[in-house]
Amino acid sequence: MGQAPSDASVKRGQAITFRWDTNCGVYGTWKKDGLTLHSDDRIIITEPTPHLCFKLTIPNATEEDEGEYTLELSKWRGRVSGSAKVKVLDYAVAWRKIDHQGNDKVKTALREFTPSNPETQRLRLLLHGPVGAGKSSMANSVNSVFQGRMNVKAHAAPSTGKSETTRYKMYEIKDEQGREMSFVFNDIMGLEGTETGGVLTADIISAIKGHIKDGYEFNPSSPLSCGLYYNNNPTLDEKVHCLVSVIPANRILLLEEDHGLIKKMREVRDVAKNLDIPHVVLLTHVDNCPLVKEDLDKLYFSKKIKKAMENCSIKLGVPMNRIFPVKNYHEENSLDKKVDSVILDALNNIVNFANDYVIRPIE
Repeated sequence: MGQAPSDASVKRGQAITFRWDTNCGVYGTWKKDGLTLHSDDRIIITEPTPHLCFKLTIPNATEEDEGEYTLELSKWRGRVSGSAKVKVLDYAVAWRKIDHQGNDKVKTALREFTPSNPETQRLRLLLHGPVGAGKSSMANSVNSVFQGRMNVKAHAAPSTGKSETTRYKMYEIKDEQGREMSFVFNDIMGLEGTETGGVLTADIISAIKGHIKDGYEFNPSSPLSCGLYYNNNPTLDEKVHCLVSVIPANRILLLEEDHGLIKKMREVRDVAKNLDIPHVVLLTHVDNCPLVKEDLDKLYFSKKIKKAMENCSIKLGVPMNRIFPVKNYHEENSLDKKVDSVILDALNNIVNFANDYVIRPIE
């Protein structure tokens, strides 16, 4: 009865077309994953008389169009069918923009930035997330961007599953001349998915509220509630002004919503939300995606990265426009404007969100 359709791989937004020409008049039914298809506002099915050509077209492919398409042909003598699989590849058009030309403009704005509230000398950006996510590497990467050279002040965690950061540590951001910026990163011990081990959520919450002083060594068995490193009456300047969750893009896809790590991160998020503290997520390790590893400019063409962001939004309860895929400097020995661009884009948004938080309402 003719040649059956063959497998197809298309990019999101492109057209999918299957055609089966027959050498005699037959009846045909198109199915996708076993379910019968009909023409609608997305799918066009044509069966010109005398039923010698069967054609199915999807003008604008999306992820939901992935699957197995089958055409079942029938005549009084019998039946025959043929199937083809559709794979929707990465996006044909970027769903976010990367502006390398704007790097210098953003760096200048951040160098000259001062908090809008005079009670706040510097904005505090709290990095938290699982062990090995890249929290300390983010602090290093931001300093590298502004100093124009590789910076390794913060110790990044090795692949041992144990947090390299054991103390509450503030990292100042400085430019080429050593001038301090008006924002700092506060780094914290890494989270673990088990009940014991890693930083306690109670300590993260205390840090958000400004109760923990710089230099405190975390105790995974007992949260800080008093003593030398406990700040009883923190000022606005000592509180955290933006919660920055750091999690690997590939790991968020593997974690179920009831995983211990997700539960802990949602608990911390809920506290920040109740305090009206902005919450941002940095998705690291984006170069685990082959498309992005080949060219960071393809970051916002990647279906895997978009899927990781959507998973993150659902599991952590964070809007998509507050999730930023980034690549830290970790194996490079020189700066790259593409890496700088995604870091600066995320940082610029974080600083603006934090500044919005400290602005006092007009009385």
